[in-house]
Amino acid sequence: VIAYWCYFLGNELFQTLKLYNAGDKIYHILETTKASNDTESTTSHSLPPMTTSPIPKIMHRMWKNASILDTNNPSIPTNWTRAFHNCNSIYTHRNWTTILWTDATIRTLLENHYPHFIPVFDSYRYDIQRVDASRYFIIYHYGGVYLDLDIGCQKSRDLTDLIHSMEEDGVGAMLPMTSPVGFSNDVLFASKHNRFFERLMDALPRRNKWYGSPYLSVMYSTGPMFLSLEYYRMIPEQRQELFALSPDLYSEKGTRYFRHLRGSTWHGSDAHLVQWLIRYWGVVLVVALLVF
Repeated sequence: VIAYWCYFLGNELFQTLKLYNAGDKIYHILETTKASNDTESTTSHSLPPMTTSPIPKIMHRMWKNASILDTNNPSIPTNWTRAFHNCNSIYTHRNWTTILWTDATIRTLLENHYPHFIPVFDSYRYDIQRVDASRYFIIYHYGGVYLDLDIGCQKSRDLTDLIHSMEEDGVGAMLPMTSPVGFSNDVLFASKHNRFFERLMDALPRRNKWYGSPYLSVMYSTGPMFLSLEYYRMIPEQRQELFALSPDLYSEKGTRYFRHLRGSTWHGSDAHLVQWLIRYWGVVLVVALLVF
């Protein structure tokens, strides 16, 4: 069984293990002290700020149609609908703009500005791959903040503070760190036409292949591991242009900026495979060496 997964994952598996073993040292981490206007950098690297455009106060959300606007729609989890309207209410009063993206408006964006990607977009086996890919194009094209619908907002916290921390350091993008390895893609921050998201867009066609199971194919072609490995493949100086949002700001109670609702609706029976591979990485490495 291990040999089967090693065959399909190949180099991606080795890079996942290397990213896992690298620990936190490769990340440019935004922690609580920095988000609280601490003037000291959270990294030992000292680089001049990159030239980047301001991060607009736009909150991007996605659903297949506008039905999320109906608070009584039984086809949508009630907590998602409430969270959507709660975030919208909080940030409207903070002079943010919320854009709800639907299948139709995403299609229009791609047709008008990125028609070369339409064949890849249509070739994906799973809807979640199109959802993943769409968020990268949206955040690249407009900039701002993307949140999945199973992410809620904290009234006591203001995402504008995180944006200010990014701009003070000349950082044009931010991704949340997740366990056991890499980043999640349910929260994304970026300036318009950000270089990291341009990199993701360019890499999507190359990573569009079968990785041995539905879950792994999504994770490595468009999902969190796709994003994480593209980050890992950058040189250290390029990584400094991107903040890693620390767990205390992303998910830990008391200091987090987001509420995490029940989600991951696309996960199948193989959803724990990546965690298993990482947990037993020594065995996997031995088998992989024998296979290759």
